[in-house]
Amino acid sequence: MSARAVTLWFLDSDDPVALLRGCAANDVVASQKLAEAIYGDRVLVPVADTSLAAAASAQDAHVYAGWYGRLAVISCSLFATTEPSTLTRTIASIRQSAAATLLVTDPERSVGAFARWEDGELRRSFAADPITIVEDTGLPYPFERPFWAGDFPLQYAPGVAPEPLALPFHPQQLAEQANREWLGFRFTPPFVESDLDPNRIPVTAFAIHPSDYVPSAADRERYQHRSGVATVGPEPADDTEQPTRRRGKLARYFGFG
Repeated sequence: MSARAVTLWFLDSDDPVALLRGCAANDVVASQKLAEAIYGDRVLVPVADTSLAAAASAQDAHVYAGWYGRLAVISCSLFATTEPSTLTRTIASIRQSAAATLLVTDPERSVGAFARWEDGELRRSFAADPITIVEDTGLPYPFERPFWAGDFPLQYAPGVAPEPLALPFHPQQLAEQANREWLGFRFTPPFVESDLDPNRIPVTAFAIHPSDYVPSAADRERYQHRSGVATVGPEPADDTEQPTRRRGKLARYFGFG
């Protein structure tokens, strides 16, 4: 089964992969300001330091953010769209960057989406499930060519007849390849030796409170306690039991159901 992920990256580095490879810490203050740009007058309170892999699969009401100088990332459900083009103005209002990239993978709906903006202009966006293309804007990148050529065909369970109208690839697989091309990693196996590990990309989870909320000493103590735990691994950012993930409607596709 593929991983769930919703990530928005802001890139101001010519080599984001090398920068991430050497990244050991998240600037919590800067990442909080980045997240606050989305939520206006809402009060954001740090809950725990965790990893991007854990954030991507958390499915809770928190916003996760990481700031690494010339790179920054936000992970939250607000960006779980199948129409990335509608986010163009929003992304420009959050942070002015040389480039921004979006990844959305949703196993429950078998949806994969990715997009890239450069200097505020949308250059490419694609969103689909294995049967239906929802958005296909801009010229495809060279890394997309093998997918459209059928080099990564959908895999069916034994005895299942192929869908005659299906795409020649799974959109989630293409979306993750875009993320690998731009940031050096993917969330779902198979991995290659050169891939970065998203379990080792640090982010902070922030709880979102009304504008009149005043952070308390108890909030700070809880954050300090939780952040004493290692920042890698699948631990959720709060103590709420995570819901059981259901198989997607197209789970018969091997590896990306």
